[in-house]
Amino acid sequence: MPRYKRLASLSALTVLGLAEQSIGPDEIHTQAFAYVPPASLTLRTQANLVEVPVVVRDGQKRAVDGLTREDFQVYDAGKKQTIAAFSKESFTPRGAAAKEKTGARFVALVMDDLHTGAASLKAAKDAAERFVQTSLAPVDQVVVVTTSASASYEFTADVPKLVDEISKVRPHTQNDAGACPAFSPYQAYVIVNDLDPEILGRKMRECYACLHISCPLERVTALATMAWEPARLSMKNTLAAIENLVDGMSKAPGQRIVLLTSAELLTGEVEADIDRLMGKALHAEVIINTLDAEGLTTMPRAAETDAMAALADGTGGSFYHNNNDLLEGFRELGMAPETMYIIGFTPSDQSADGRFHALKVQLAGGKRYSVRARLGYKALPAKAVEPEVPLSKLDSEVLAPDTPTDLPIRFTWEQRAGPPNITMVMHLDVGSLHFEAKNNCRAQKLTIVVVLTDQSGGFVTGQRIEFSLNLTDATYVQLTKTDFSAALPLKAPPGNYIVRGVAQGAEGKFTAANEKLEVR
Repeated sequence: MPRYKRLASLSALTVLGLAEQSIGPDEIHTQAFAYVPPASLTLRTQANLVEVPVVVRDGQKRAVDGLTREDFQVYDAGKKQTIAAFSKESFTPRGAAAKEKTGARFVALVMDDLHTGAASLKAAKDAAERFVQTSLAPVDQVVVVTTSASASYEFTADVPKLVDEISKVRPHTQNDAGACPAFSPYQAYVIVNDLDPEILGRKMRECYACLHISCPLERVTALATMAWEPARLSMKNTLAAIENLVDGMSKAPGQRIVLLTSAELLTGEVEADIDRLMGKALHAEVIINTLDAEGLTTMPRAAETDAMAALADGTGGSFYHNNNDLLEGFRELGMAPETMYIIGFTPSDQSADGRFHALKVQLAGGKRYSVRARLGYKALPAKAVEPEVPLSKLDSEVLAPDTPTDLPIRFTWEQRAGPPNITMVMHLDVGSLHFEAKNNCRAQKLTIVVVLTDQSGGFVTGQRIEFSLNLTDATYVQLTKTDFSAALPLKAPPGNYIVRGVAQGAEGKFTAANEKLEVR
């Protein structure tokens, strides 16, 4: 999948000191897009901050704006927690998006062909086709993805092409025809983990009825284990496919929505994969909405084992289920909520028990709104060994506390008029910068990353800027006599923060700076 980038606009990135210079159009290129740190890492801290996306809706299902930290209460396994971090995300409604190309929606229609049977998948495909034919704005970009394939993909506004891609989706569910007894993934999971004696007893009776031999607990459990292991691996592969999609969407310049359609996706034994995916989606500002392709059912799944509910609530999305009107589900889920709140708290050491912790978020003061929030999280044991994550040199420097000064660049920080923000200003001494002679020009590529973290080290927001310089001798002389600088604002609610700027040159040298600031 191509990496989606956009040319920096003056409203986002402003390059100063060039207005009066006669510089050719090919001499300086700038690009700016969101920076997302490596998953599961915090910056210069060991604090285990749990982030909880929350969407509050009124009686007409409209997202409620204007709430503050004091309006929320968070409970971890029934114990009230202190809110350590609080921020708000706002998304452009579709009507406004249609007016500006920069406000387009990027919608990934993920058809889970690994866990959806033929009948349910056909109903979902029919609804998806009608959705792309009737409910897209002209600037919307859509891609059709299946969980069984990891091929590259590309967003498009070509409706006939999208319809054709949807029509090609086929079920790849595990075929257990003739198995006796037959296990659904949920049944296999609860038997293997000794969670439901009633289902175990029923399968023992089914086993005896079809095999006409004794079927003790050990035999049925062994059969369930044989059915559960491939189902568990299939779910891990499905989550990995969605994670890869989220990584690719993180640079898309507009609303970013994953709309996952599945019939059964469990949290059992893949909680760590789900937590990692939710963290990536949250930092990349990708909403995951989920649709149950089974429609109306008399056998609802338990919320604590339903991965579709967990993914939606954990990323500020919605879970559409127990409803046969799948077209209405696609239309409802194709939108990001206008307002989402991100609440963070740090669990006590006693909470690091390796278990799944149920979360409850409610409004203080008796406010009567609907609250959707992350169902829970798996608390890693205090002595758990974290897997090593390979880092690029740039990521390593962003996460480091040191402040090298190997490039002729310095950072300053300002607060300007308008909404609360911190503006990074990068100052470059062109005359002291090393250039490579290339095509009769002086060539250099600079990458700038600026990140904002809360006092606990939790990531708040970040931006990455790339400068490609191919200066003629005349332009080089001009720029050595002026102040070459770039200003980039970072939106943040009032509070205390740590801001870090890192610059990397083409030859691998770095300059970095840290600052503690208060946004008012």
